[in-house]
Parts: sequence; C-alpha cells; structure tokens
Amino acid sequence: MITEPYTLPHTETWSICSRELKRLYKVFVSVPDSPAPDDGFPIMYVLDGNSVFASFTETMNLQTSRADITGKKPHIIVGIGYETTSPFNDNRYYDFTFSPDINFLSYHSIDRELPQAGGGSYFLSFIEKELKPQIELKYHVNKKKQSIIGHSLGGLFVLSTLFTSSASFQYYIASSPSIHWNEVFLNKAKQQFMASERKAKVLITSGELERDHFSQMNEKAKMLNVELQKHTSPVFESEFLEFPGEDHMTVLLPLINKTILFVNDIKQQMK
Repeated sequence: MITEPYTLPHTETWSICSRELKRLYKVFVSVPDSPAPDDGFPIMYVLDGNSVFASFTETMNLQTSRADITGKKPHIIVGIGYETTSPFNDNRYYDFTFSPDINFLSYHSIDRELPQAGGGSYFLSFIEKELKPQIELKYHVNKKKQSIIGHSLGGLFVLSTLFTSSASFQYYIASSPSIHWNEVFLNKAKQQFMASERKAKVLITSGELERDHFSQMNEKAKMLNVELQKHTSPVFESEFLEFPGEDHMTVLLPLINKTILFVNDIKQQMK
C-alpha cells in the first residue's frame, strides 16, 4: 500500500509577512476549476483559515458544481491563517480586536492572562494594502463582490470592519461575534456608521445554545441586527439567523451553507 498526503484540488498555500507588524500569516487559496467570468470571480476572505478553509472550499465546490441549476456561483476563497497546525492561534486576539480594552473583564473575571489585544486596524491595513493586491495580481477578482467571514473574535473583527471601513467589502458575515470584548469601541463606531449612508449586506448569526453564554452573545448579536435594520439606506441590508441546537463550535458547519446562499444573494432559502 502506498500512502501520500492528501491535498484539496485547485488550492495552494503561501506565507506572507506583514510589512508594518512583521507578523507571519499563512494564506490558503482555492480557485474555481472553471473559466473566470468577464468581470472576475467573486471572492471570500475567511478568517481563522486554519480551522475552516477546507470546509468552506469543499462545500463551495459541491454546491456550485451545478451552478446553472442552483444559481450558486463559484468563488475564490482566501483563508487567512497562521503558521500552525492548530485550528486557532493566539495571534488572533491581537489581530481581531480594535481596542486593547477587554470590556467583559469588568463583570466576568478569568484566572488566566489574556494575550495582547487591539491590533485590528493594523490587521485590516494588512488585508487591504498587502494581501488584497497580491491576490488581485495573481487571480481574476471581481472587486465589487468581496465578502469577509469571521467567527467569534473573527465575527467581532467583521463588525468592526463594517463600522470603520465599510467600503472594504460588500458582504459581511459575522458568526457568533464576541461583541463583549470590545463593546465600548464597537458601540461608538456603530453610532458613526449609522449616521452616514453605507452600502453593504450583513449577515449576523449565532447558535441557539449560545443563549446561555455569560456574555449574552446570542442576545447581543440579535439586538445589533435590530439596530442595523433601522439604517434607512436603500443599499444596506442586515439579517440575523439563529441555528437551532448549535453551540459555539458546532455552529460553523451550518454557517458555511448559509454563507454561500448569502453571498450569492439567494434569499428564498435563507430562512
């Protein structure tokens, strides 16, 4: 019997060191096995790439294999991760938070030291000024159909990016966002965002079993969507989905299916 490592077809990985922070990132890229549309492939940037890139890629490949029938168009998928074999890396605490102040510590003490926080603006700058240009130089990308997807702290980063730099992407998917980490910063940024006309489509999700989390994660996500739906801009949409029977980790797989529907603007199946 001959054994060899398995790799996902039509994917590649490479490393990139951010110029400003000198942080090393591992980038996972999946490109559709089909000719690019005239305006380029839509693209999804997925945070915590080590944990979910493969699942996103295989699901996208499966669901778009009959795009003529389903209406689901193939996307380039870019997973942004770290040089690790673990699903998550502690560098995410710094990269995904926009404020060094960890707000929940005022009402929920923990018995461990947390990693440094507050580097979200630098991480966003890395995505915009370094990663995107390299991706767009190498692949035929539709810059009008860009999505960013993040879970937990990644979901917090997605919302922070929406409120501070909404032109960076057109679709924002925030899964179980850790609003309680940077709640003060997020609320201030949200107020400024709501006062101006923005163009974006937002999907906020949470698992039913997250209702019991000390942070009120589920309730905060739900209430944020209610507030965003008050935004009167005709080019802005927000939606909330709760996944029955799912917790903070199991919520990821149903999230992938809904994300593919969302970025393809397939609304009749979203509920």
